[in-house]
Amino acid sequence: MVKVQDILNKIEDFAPLSIKMEGDPSGFQMGDRQKEVKTVMTTLDVRPKVVQEAIDNKVDLILAHHPIMFHPARNLDLASPQNQMYRDLLANNIAVNASHTNLDKAHGGMNDWLMERLRENVEIKTSGYLDPDDDYSIGRVGVLAEEMDLLDFAKRVRDTFKLQNLRYVKSERGQKVKRVALIGGDAGKFYPEVIKANADTFITGDVYYHTAHDMMSNGLNVIDPGHHIEAIFIEKMAHKLSDWSNDYHWDLNIIQSQVNTEPYNFI
Repeated sequence: MVKVQDILNKIEDFAPLSIKMEGDPSGFQMGDRQKEVKTVMTTLDVRPKVVQEAIDNKVDLILAHHPIMFHPARNLDLASPQNQMYRDLLANNIAVNASHTNLDKAHGGMNDWLMERLRENVEIKTSGYLDPDDDYSIGRVGVLAEEMDLLDFAKRVRDTFKLQNLRYVKSERGQKVKRVALIGGDAGKFYPEVIKANADTFITGDVYYHTAHDMMSNGLNVIDPGHHIEAIFIEKMAHKLSDWSNDYHWDLNIIQSQVNTEPYNFI
């Protein structure tokens, strides 16, 4: 028999909460840590349709990348879809855990997964941490085997993550792409660290308009593939669970959420 806490212990070994960014509400979100787990579902986001999917599949534990509770609830009025979602989870005894910035920084975690996926379409000669002096640096840096034109590289990124489109910013210096920094999610605020790492191109999502101007004038190319590329979590965390299940002889049914939580549409 495996309990929620047994799985949380393995996640803690892999992506310790001690390395999460300050203010990030990662970790156990709700439920009973001692509940027996038979079915686990992995998802990028916990949204009402995801919760209904979990109920339909008799899920005991949801493992998400993004925390369900970024902000405290001001009330428990069930007219709010967010509050109704909390009620449905508790009523169906579904536990929820989020591995967010601790997983972004973990060895073999989110940013390593994204860099590995990029390698499928771009030949990267070497890769390492954004800050080589920080054993749990938030970002990754890869050096291309051969430099590329920015537009060609942007197309490779688009195709790698199966996107309809993406945004890119061309540095005022007009340089080609050779040394690339990558941080999944919304990481525009880290661009000074990217410059310090001598990267010429930065891949991250949700780049703010005025920050894009600052990046451009400071000599950075920027590729913005959006936040949703982190949906790679669904597959990769399911594989982690499968490995742990085999190692510890857990009898687990592991499912990957099929709900698309990308909020944007494109024309």
